[in-house]
Amino acid sequence: MWKIALRQLWKNRKFNGWFFVEIFIVSVLLWYCVDFLYVVVRKNAEPTGLNTEHVYRLNLGVNVNQDFDRNNLDTVEAYMLDPLLQIVQLVHDYPGVEAVAYSYGTTQFSERYMFQSYTINDSNSYQSAIRYVSEEYPKVFKMDLRQGGFTDWGLRATPQGAILSPDLADSLFHSQDVVGKTFHDYFSPDLKYKVGGVSSSMKFQKYDRYQSFIYVPLNQRYLASSVPAIEVRVRAEADSPQFAEQFIEAMKTKLNIGFFYLFGFMSYDFRSEVANLNSGITQYVSVVVGLVLFFMFIVFLGIMGMFWFQVESRQSEIGLRMALGASRRGMLGYIVLESMVIFALAFLPALIVCANLAYWDVTYTFNDAMDYTRSRFWITVFTTALIMIGIISLSVLIPANRASKVHPVEALREE
Repeated sequence: MWKIALRQLWKNRKFNGWFFVEIFIVSVLLWYCVDFLYVVVRKNAEPTGLNTEHVYRLNLGVNVNQDFDRNNLDTVEAYMLDPLLQIVQLVHDYPGVEAVAYSYGTTQFSERYMFQSYTINDSNSYQSAIRYVSEEYPKVFKMDLRQGGFTDWGLRATPQGAILSPDLADSLFHSQDVVGKTFHDYFSPDLKYKVGGVSSSMKFQKYDRYQSFIYVPLNQRYLASSVPAIEVRVRAEADSPQFAEQFIEAMKTKLNIGFFYLFGFMSYDFRSEVANLNSGITQYVSVVVGLVLFFMFIVFLGIMGMFWFQVESRQSEIGLRMALGASRRGMLGYIVLESMVIFALAFLPALIVCANLAYWDVTYTFNDAMDYTRSRFWITVFTTALIMIGIISLSVLIPANRASKVHPVEALREE
C-alpha cells in the first residue's frame, strides 16, 4: 500500500509539489502561532502564589492631626499599631469576613514594587521583592507553603522571621532546605532574619515570570512612616457584587480611628482587571489570539480547497478502482494514506526550520514571559502536527466520502 501510494505521488509530482510547498510553509507559520498560544495558556494556568478569589483590599487614609516620636517603639505601637489592630478586629467582626491581615510593600496586580537586598556573608547580595505582612497573611491568601510557617513574627522578635520564595532561597543558600537558617539586610546588617518557611513560586502579574520574593514582619521604621493596607478574605457564600458597596456604607464611620480612616475597598479580581487594562496586555493578547485563530481558519480553508480539488479531479480513478473490486472503506483509507505521506514529507523539513527558529530564539514571547525549553518545543510541534493532520484528514475525507458514493459506472461515464 505504501509503495503504491509513493508511486502514485511521484507520478503526479508536479501537482503534488504545490501541496508540498503549501504544507511546508503553513506548518512553519502554524507552529509559530501555536507557540504563542501555548505561552498564553501556560501563563494563564500558572498560579501567582496567592489565592485572590474572594479577597478584598482595604486602603486606609491617614489624617495626621498630631505628632509623636517615630523613633520610640512604644510610641509607634501606641499611635500606629494599636489603632491599626483595632481596625483589623472591627473588619474581622464584620458579617461574612473569614480572615484579615495587614501588609505593606510590593502589591499584587500593581506596578508598585519594593525591593531590598539580602546577604549571608556580606560579599554577595541578592535583590528581592519584599512585602511586609502580619502573621495572618497566609490565611487570607491561602498560601501554599512548601516548608515551615510564619514563626518569630513579632515586632520585637530578634532575629525576625522571614518567608522566602524558592528563587531567593536558592540564591542565598543554594538549597531549598533552609528553615532555621539566618541572613541579614545587606544595607542594614543589624536587621537580621531567621527563615521560618519557603513559599510556593511567586509572581506579581498573570504574565510575569516567577521571581525572588520575601515576606517579613512590618518593622518599626515602616510602621512609623507608612500606611499599611488591610487584606480581607470573605466567605464564598457571603461574597457578592454588592459586598464592597455594603461594606463601605456600614464601616466608613466605624473605621475612623486614630490617624486612620477608610479610603477605599475593592476586590483583587477588580484590581487584576484594572492592572491588565492599564498595562495593555489584555487587549494585546486578545487581538493577537484573534488574528492567530483567524489565520488557522484561513489555513483550514486553503488546505481543504486544494485537497478537495484533487479528490474531485480523481473521481473517475476512484470509480475505476471500486469497479475493479476496491471497497469503499479501503478507498477512503488509501486516499488518506496518500495525503499523510505528503504531509510527512513536507513536515520533516518544516520541523528542521522550526528547530532552528527555536534554537536561535526567533520566536516571540511577549514581556519575555517564558524561557524556551525542549518540552515547550516538542509540545508545540506535536500540537501543530495534530492540527495539520486533523485539517488534512477532514479536507480529504469529506470529498473522498462523497466521491466513493458515486456508482462506478456513472463515474466512468462522466469521464
